[in-house]
Amino acid sequence: MRHASAMQLPACEAVTLFTGNDLAPESLIKLDRATIARIVKDTEQLIADGELDSVRMLVLAKKGQELFNSLEKTARRYAEEHARVARHDKLRLFDAEIIEKETGVSYDYSVCNDATWNELHDVQAEVHQKLKQREAYLKTVTTPTLSVDRYTGEVWEVKPPLRTSKQGLNVSLK
Repeated sequence: MRHASAMQLPACEAVTLFTGNDLAPESLIKLDRATIARIVKDTEQLIADGELDSVRMLVLAKKGQELFNSLEKTARRYAEEHARVARHDKLRLFDAEIIEKETGVSYDYSVCNDATWNELHDVQAEVHQKLKQREAYLKTVTTPTLSVDRYTGEVWEVKPPLRTSKQGLNVSLK
């Protein structure tokens, strides 16, 4: 049963109305995983029942994702400077656990001056380039075609690549 009032409310208010969960910013910090899972499940049911507009909720989720990803990146810089956590210790706030650890570890092997690594890296780059060129050719094959090895004379049938895709909605914010 579709409620006309639900279709006219801002999506966040509609979720609050139908799930009973206050999604105001001061309430978001109090959410735990179980509550988030319940909100998602309840919202899914409301969408399935026609109580909430699915496209409106998709746009709301996309905008929320953009907002919170940007807020996290911004706040993280400051939090990493100010909220030092002792090594092997945990800071627990708002049903969240914060620990300090190495993240994004990477190695630059090009500075090692290792002849074996340099040679293997060059071979890998060459093979990768040849593979991309061959894939570009194979994309042009639309019907089975005979191919001949110019050195051995071996003949084989080259079939078009299997192309798969799925239809979906792409949401881009303006």
